Amino acid sequence: MLPDIHIVERNGIALVFGMEWFPLLGRHPERQARVLGRRQRATHHVLSSGVAASVGLLRGGPRRRGGQRYCSAAAVFASLHRGGTMAAVLPLPGGGYWLAAAHEGAVMTRGDQLYAEPEHADDILRLLREAHPGLMLRDDGPPSGLLEVLFNAARGEGELLRMGGPFGLPAPFMPGVSLAVAALLGFLLWRVFMSAATGASVPPGEAADAAWRSAVAASVQNHAVHGVAGLRAVLDAIHDVPAGLAGWLLADIECRPQGAHWRCRAGYRRTEDSDNEGFISAARHDWALSFDPLEGARAAWSVPMPALPLGAVALRTARQNEARLVSALQAILPAFSELRLEAPQPLLPQPPLDAQRRPMVRPGGIVSYQRRPLRLQAPLRSLGLLLPETAHMSWDRILLQVAPVDQPSLRGSSLRVSLSGVLYEIDDSYSVSAHSSGSDATAGGRDGRLRGGGGTVHGA
Repeated sequence: MLPDIHIVERNGIALVFGMEWFPLLGRHPERQARVLGRRQRATHHVLSSGVAASVGLLRGGPRRRGGQRYCSAAAVFASLHRGGTMAAVLPLPGGGYWLAAAHEGAVMTRGDQLYAEPEHADDILRLLREAHPGLMLRDDGPPSGLLEVLFNAARGEGELLRMGGPFGLPAPFMPGVSLAVAALLGFLLWRVFMSAATGASVPPGEAADAAWRSAVAASVQNHAVHGVAGLRAVLDAIHDVPAGLAGWLLADIECRPQGAHWRCRAGYRRTEDSDNEGFISAARHDWALSFDPLEGARAAWSVPMPALPLGAVALRTARQNEARLVSALQAILPAFSELRLEAPQPLLPQPPLDAQRRPMVRPGGIVSYQRRPLRLQAPLRSLGLLLPETAHMSWDRILLQVAPVDQPSLRGSSLRVSLSGVLYEIDDSYSVSAHSSGSDATAGGRDGRLRGGGGTVHGA
């Protein structure tokens, strides 16, 4: 479902706010845009491209009136910021606010959003900043001059194109079609007719490129990246749990992702002078309680879980992670009793089929994703060292256990936490030498190295 829009008109230019945007990867972005537009049943599209590229789609868009030029406000905004990552929150005439975000000259996913209040954009800004730490927020205000800047730039940028016929030929908002376009359309129709008549297959070319990119997007659509914000949210929830409550002592806390929330459960042990009634009276109002019934109590609650779709995050490649991330993990190994980064698991797309139901050959330049299982055990305090390195990680389970220790140490504490999750990265088919695969590095070993290319790492 494509979103509702907001239009602001001035001096023959109409800026369209609130379109839906999709990233484009690799070659032939215009061709990809048309294929994606047809699949989304869009009526209009606009390409936004610099170093990166994306397409904005619109269904049932505006009809041209007397020379009016319709332009995507987000595409115009992106054209003004072709380097780095830039965002802005703009008050709109007639009420409401618009969030714009662009990366390297292209509109970002969720970079063209409408809100009733400016505070409603804070969560998306936080997630975008998490995915792009270098994001800068444009401040023109108040009063903001950004709208005037957009109207001026729209005279040469961001015009919406109507989706064409079966071949997605774009046509500007103007009556009629040129003879050249009509001739090209006739030629393409003749090619399809002749191919059908002779049984010859049309060379895949742009269709294969766009189909494979759609297949890759489909392969990651059910994956989300928690990042720093997602892990921080659950750690804050864990720290807020009282260690003792009306004579009951905390035993453990377990949190798992469920939809858009962390679902947490805390277990308590009864001491000699405590009872259920006292626990119920002292419990937090947002807890759902259950009892053992005689010696134990459990409290369940949920907290919001910030996350971004995997396809909306600018991941590092495996090669980059081997250099930067692995080095950072090596530095914090002494504070962990276990830190394991397992072999990559590719997120394999389903190969698309051509008109004859044959698998299309995969073109070069198609990005592939992979994930690496990650497990760790450490004192709760050690997670503060890991947190800055979790930008591209997600977690399946977080378990805190409370148990006394005779002698606290760097790796020993009464508050011990276990995490299992994944690291997402771009599969660039890079690996270190084969002999490193499957090897371990111990924090107290001779070299203390974190092995890459499918190796595992843990502190002794």
